[in-house]
Amino acid sequence: MQRVAATTLRAATTLEAATTLRAATTLRAATTLRAATTLRTSRRGQSSTAAAPLRYFSAWFCPFAHRATLALEHHRQAVPYEWEESLGWEQRAPTGDEDFEATERSDWWYHWKSPALLAANPKGMVPTLLDPATNRAVTESIVCIQFIDELAAANGSTAPPLLPTDPFERAAARVAAEQVNKSVTSGYYQALVRTDAAERADGFAKVLDGLRAFTRESRGHFWGGDSLGLVDCVLLPYAYRLYALEHYRGFAVPASGEGGVWERYQAWLSRATSLPYVAPTLPERERYLRHVAKYAEGKARSKVGNAVRRGAAAHDYDDTLDDDAAHAQGVK
Repeated sequence: MQRVAATTLRAATTLEAATTLRAATTLRAATTLRAATTLRTSRRGQSSTAAAPLRYFSAWFCPFAHRATLALEHHRQAVPYEWEESLGWEQRAPTGDEDFEATERSDWWYHWKSPALLAANPKGMVPTLLDPATNRAVTESIVCIQFIDELAAANGSTAPPLLPTDPFERAAARVAAEQVNKSVTSGYYQALVRTDAAERADGFAKVLDGLRAFTRESRGHFWGGDSLGLVDCVLLPYAYRLYALEHYRGFAVPASGEGGVWERYQAWLSRATSLPYVAPTLPERERYLRHVAKYAEGKARSKVGNAVRRGAAAHDYDDTLDDDAAHAQGVK
C-alpha cells in the first residue's frame, strides 16, 4: 500500500458550505422571528408565559433533521425555537498514519460540526433540541417529532396533534414510522451510496415497497387522516428528495399504475409539499443535488455514508464503528 504523505493539505469547504455557515437562511430568519411570540393560553385555561426558545441544532440538507423541522413548523405557535446551522463539509489534512492509498483519500469530505452542537450532543448528530434553561437535550429524529408534539400539547397548541390520541392508533403510527425508516430511508441511501448496480437496484426496490405500504395504509389526505402526522413527517423529507436518485442513478418513482397506488402517492406528495408551513422548509433542488453528489460519488465520510459503504443499513449505523475519526484512519 502506498502511504499517504504527511504533507499539509488545507481544510477547505465548498462555497456552498461556507454560504450555509455564514448567512442565515430564509427559514432560519422566519423561525427566529416566530420564536419571539408569546405562547398561547393552554387548553386547561392556565396562562402560559413566553418560554425561552428551544435551540434547534440542524442542517439545511439533512433529511433526518428535516423531520423535526416539519414538526416544529406544524406547532410553530406553541413551540418557539431558534435554528442553529450546525453541520458543514470540510477536507482534512492527512496525519501520515492512514492505511490506504493516497488516491483514496485526496478528495474525501467530512462533516464539520459546530462546537455548540457537540456540547449539546457529543455524538454530533442532528436534529438535536436543547432547552437552554436546563441544558437538557432531545435527539433522534423520530423521538424529536414525538417530543415536539407532546410539548406543544402541554403548551396549548391549537394545531392538530401529530400523533393520534387513541393509544392503539398511536402505537400503529409508531410502527408505521419505523417501517418507513427501515424501507424508504435505508433504501434511499443504499441506492445512492452502494457501488454495485444490483445492490443499488435492490435499495430502490425497498424504497418503492415502503411507498406502496405507506400509500395503501393511508386513511385520508395524509397517513392518519386529514392532517399531517408522525408517519408523514418521517417519510416526507425522503419522498421529496427522491429526485436525487433519478438524477444520479436513473431510478424514478412511477407516476401511475398498480391500481391507482402511484396516483394516490403522487397526490399525497403534492398535497404535503404544498402546505404553507411545509413549502418554505424544502431545500432548493439544485443546491441539494450539489450537496448529495458527495454521497453519490463516494466522497462523503459521514456516519450514515460510512455505514452504508460497509454494507449496513442506514438506520443501523454504529456511533463508534462509523464515526468520522475511525474512517479518517482507514477503517472501511
